[in-house]
Parts: sequence; C-alpha cells; structure tokens
Amino acid sequence: MPVTMKDQPSSPAAWLLAALLFLSPGAARGEEKKSLVLAATIFPAADIVRRVAGPEARVIQVLPPGASPHTFDLTPGQVRQLQDVRLVFKIGGIDDWIDGIAESLPRAAMVTLDKDIALRPAHEDGHRHDGHGPGHEQEHDPHYWLSAANGAIMARTVAAALAAHDPVHAGRYRENYRRLAGELSALHGELQRELARLENRNLIVFHDGWRYFAAAYGLRIAAVFQPAPGREPTPRELQGLYAQARRLRIKAVFSEPQLPATSLQPLLRDLGLRLVVLDPLGGAAAGDSYAALLRRIAYAVRQGLEN
Repeated sequence: MPVTMKDQPSSPAAWLLAALLFLSPGAARGEEKKSLVLAATIFPAADIVRRVAGPEARVIQVLPPGASPHTFDLTPGQVRQLQDVRLVFKIGGIDDWIDGIAESLPRAAMVTLDKDIALRPAHEDGHRHDGHGPGHEQEHDPHYWLSAANGAIMARTVAAALAAHDPVHAGRYRENYRRLAGELSALHGELQRELARLENRNLIVFHDGWRYFAAAYGLRIAAVFQPAPGREPTPRELQGLYAQARRLRIKAVFSEPQLPATSLQPLLRDLGLRLVVLDPLGGAAAGDSYAALLRRIAYAVRQGLEN
C-alpha cells in the first residue's frame, strides 16, 4: 500500500528510524571494511612489512618479543589469530616452524624474504647453523636482516608481493618501499661510518648469528662460543677460543637475550671479559623500529670493543 503524508513519521527520532531501515545491516551497525591482514614471523620483518604496507593494513607479528625463533612453537590460539591473514612473510631457516600451519591457513600465501639477498653459507670457519628441531641443518645463514642494505632488499620483496596480491594499491606499496629504501640506505652508510673508527674489529660471540652484520660494517667474527644453538664447545674448541681471546686482546663477549649464556661465566671470569648483550630481534619496547634496532646493535658493539 502506498505511503501517504499522513502515514509518514512526524518526529525526528521516527525519521531517523525510518532512514535506518533503508540502510544495509552492516552500515546500520557502523561496520567498516576490514583492512588487509598480514603476518610476519619476527619483529624486523614485521616492521618492514608495516612500513611498506602502510597504516591501511594490519600486521601481526607471530614471534612474541623476547622469544627465541630457534625454540618457538605456535599455540592453537595463535593459529586461530592468523585465520584472516592473506600473506605471511618469513625469513627462512630460523622460522620454518610457520610452514607447519600452512594447511590451517588456506587463504594465506607464504613469502620468504631472502629473494635477491646474497646469502652467506651456513658453514663458515667450521661452524654450522642449525634449524628448528632435529634434522633441519641449514644450507644458508638466515640472519640476513642484520644488514640495513639487506633490509632494503627485503622491503622490495614485500612491495612486490603486496602489489601482486593487491594490484589496486600497487603504486602506494612501491612509493612506501622507495621511501623506506632511501632511509635504510642512509642508515647503512651511517653505521659503516660509525664503526669504521674502531681499532679492534674482532668479535667473540656466543651464537653464530652475526656474520651479516660483521660483513656489512667492517667487523670480524674471531670466534663463536656455541657453534650451533644449544651445543657447548668441546674442550679443544674452548682451548682455541681462550687462545684467540688472549691473542686478539678481546675485552668483551657478545651474547643474545633469547639464549641462556650461563656457560660463558667461566670464560668471562678466567679472562676478565665483560658480557655485552646484543638483541638481534628487538620489538620489546613500544615504538621500536627496525632502524632503531640496528642502531642499538652498532652502539653496543662500539661500546664493547672500545671500553
């Protein structure tokens, strides 16, 4: 039956109610279109993805701050939180645990960020990089994000993956990448200049995860305490490490907060060395960034080698 002027609502509230009847249910509830949901395994990758994707995307960092990627296992609750993810960005090697949930995320594609990276071999100076769990020996050293130049290459891979998935906004992703790449290029030069003034460039590290950083910024890994995560040095290896520390006049040993380093105490005590903690992952503090992470590492290394 047609609506007459007599049948129409007469109060403002009634007019509002009548108008809402013509809206879709979603619009009536004020729902917004969901943004693109992405995931990255570790903080450095997540921060790069956030910068390239922009504020319109939601980026989930899978590895909690402070956790070790070498021993991490996803919980069922974390898997549920990833159900809306479309792209999962991973490093490869240290975070292959994410591959185990690929079947649980049928709408998500896995993107490894090592494309175009000059990967270093896992076997350097007789040391081996182990993956997560038994039977996962790695062919390449996966710690490539510890060079700002590699970070720029990672950002390019992120931009290409986002553009392929969401071609409508490809221009935005490319522009965000160009801006970030320029910042990382400047950072790379800054860190090179900062560490170029060091007289002693030799590092003894607890875990063999710093070869990309050393190569990028003119340092040398003189010795590694744990050739693989969880494997203590043999007596012969330990004897060689003591000799190296004395010969090179080492002042400090560098360890990581994600790995227990109590076995270093005899070495530190015997040789009078300081323990300097370098966090290769970051993300624990609010407002942290990939660039800030690399600057913190460079500052700590300089302090450890100078003092």
